[in-house]
Amino acid sequence: MGGAKPRNRNHHRADPISKPIKPPTDPELAAIREKRILPVLKDLQSAELKTRSQAASVIRNIIEDQKCRKLLLREQIVRILFDNTLTDSNLETRAAGWSILSCLAEHEEADFCVHIYRQDVLTALEGVIKTVVQAIESVEAPISTLPQAQKAVIWNLSTSIVALLVSLSEAQDEIVQAITKQPVFVNFLFGLLMVEIIPLDIRGEAALCLQTLTEDNETLSQIIADDGDRLKLLINSKDSGDLKGVTACGVLHNIFDSLQWAEHSTPNSGVSDASLIPTLVKYLDYGKSLTNRANGHTTETNPEQILQLALEIIASIATTLQETLEHGGHREKEFEGFDDKDETIEDDDEMDDGEEDGQNGEMDEEEIDADMDLVTGDALDDNEDLDGRPTLERLVQDAAPIIIELAKSLKGSSPEEKTIHSHALSALNNISWTLSSIDFSTGHLNKLQSSWTSMRQRIWDELITPVLASDTADIDLATSVTSLAWAVSRGGQGDLNIRPGEQQKFMALFHASKDLDSKGKSASTNGSKKPTQEGTDEFQGLGVKSIGVLGRLALDPAPIELNREVGIFLINVVSALPDTAAANVVEALNQIFDIYADENYAYDEAVFWKEGFYKQLEDALPKVKQLTKSVDKRKHNELRARTDEAVLNLGRFLKYKRSKREI
Repeated sequence: MGGAKPRNRNHHRADPISKPIKPPTDPELAAIREKRILPVLKDLQSAELKTRSQAASVIRNIIEDQKCRKLLLREQIVRILFDNTLTDSNLETRAAGWSILSCLAEHEEADFCVHIYRQDVLTALEGVIKTVVQAIESVEAPISTLPQAQKAVIWNLSTSIVALLVSLSEAQDEIVQAITKQPVFVNFLFGLLMVEIIPLDIRGEAALCLQTLTEDNETLSQIIADDGDRLKLLINSKDSGDLKGVTACGVLHNIFDSLQWAEHSTPNSGVSDASLIPTLVKYLDYGKSLTNRANGHTTETNPEQILQLALEIIASIATTLQETLEHGGHREKEFEGFDDKDETIEDDDEMDDGEEDGQNGEMDEEEIDADMDLVTGDALDDNEDLDGRPTLERLVQDAAPIIIELAKSLKGSSPEEKTIHSHALSALNNISWTLSSIDFSTGHLNKLQSSWTSMRQRIWDELITPVLASDTADIDLATSVTSLAWAVSRGGQGDLNIRPGEQQKFMALFHASKDLDSKGKSASTNGSKKPTQEGTDEFQGLGVKSIGVLGRLALDPAPIELNREVGIFLINVVSALPDTAAANVVEALNQIFDIYADENYAYDEAVFWKEGFYKQLEDALPKVKQLTKSVDKRKHNELRARTDEAVLNLGRFLKYKRSKREI
């Protein structure tokens, strides 16, 4: 959980706030402070209602300017808001105060939200929510009869409350738990969804807030699921065609995920992620709106936001499904080292014990196949209604083609298009990784395999090849496309049809990643940034992804010349130690193990032995061992564990290849 520094309480001063605030040393900031900040803060605390109200409006208009915002914070705007503005006798002034606070929460770092949470902002929110609810539910003065100006105040106040709840929910798990425990907040959000007179944009933001709150929140998900009316409201809202609809899909997905409701384990028929995909695919039609910006036409809804949310939810559905498949034992079997009785006898004993213990509790093969049929849709009759197709089939046949077309249509001419394009690639990436987790060798998923094989090639031809051909200098785009290429290539074994020289493009990207790493280290040495940020995943870099793609392209039945070119590249990555990043070495070794594990492949003799790979790997073993020792497991636990594993597997691999050579 994130946290903020504890407030510095000085019990020896009668009034800790009374200490004069030093003006900034920067002349520009000092001038802004004198001319704009101090006068408006003075007016905000005026005894005159009109002056206070005008000051609150002025601050709301300048708060998004970073310089003004930082100066306002420096002058303790938060204290003034809590002590005066948020409890002002005038509702319009209070509404402006909440708008200022929500804007601060949106633009500042998470520790700002933690700070105001510790200032008991939730209690203050409970009070203002009561005011809004009373205004909306009033019988004596129905809100529909109020003047437009008065209604605007209520709607602005509602917007600020919801926005602040979103920011608080994104800041810290502890805050999410606190909000979940207080029924007033969830009741308020669902109340906004239910009342027809409330503007659509507010209802959409309320649904978005619920989506944020329900993410990985089993407690709240169960509360909503137990309330049949609220669950029905979300299901009915998902097809509304606006922000409220797509975010309702997000809330439902979070509930299904938290409560593990899948096709075969949902308490109600059709209440699972599979039911959301057709709706989400419809929301992808908002991509057409991005091409109509030049005519000046505007709509109430935000097509970029709706598109982004739809793609994010589809990507999350794919990831959730992958986790479900993996937990069910359907993971692709990866290289785990070669048999070595002397080195692994204890592990083997433990594995044998585990197999015996688990025999009675695990499903038999027929049950597993039946379970997979439910997930993939192969258990359905060919004449069954299309709406009965479960999640995996919907992702491949319904979502993927539309996302491909969407990604192709975006030219990246605006920041909005680049963002949506990135999310489209991410969604396809997640779908591809999920499909790569499935073992198609059993033959009972032939329909799905056929669909996915053609879809993989289409993704490569229409999205990956054009970027490779462009020699893009956009590293973010190159990284996204390389990640997608790796996921797509994992779906088969050396069976993708690639253009001549495309493997060299990935080699070039690997070398470009090394240059970027060098520049980053140089900048961190000369500046204040740390070379490696805490929490950085070393295995998500462009270099590792490039190696991963190349390894998959070189698998049998890849042409021998392609295998040789990639094999030499991978060997050189390892041999370049100590001038190669540890994660790159680990991935290169893993790909070598996968490619050359079977001595029956044609390229075993023609490439592995003829090119002297065995000798080069043998010479590299001491350097790999030294690499492992250089990784601090306290700072890089996963990296150390995987380098340790790579050393062990390299020794086993060499022993295995040597034994097969001697036979």
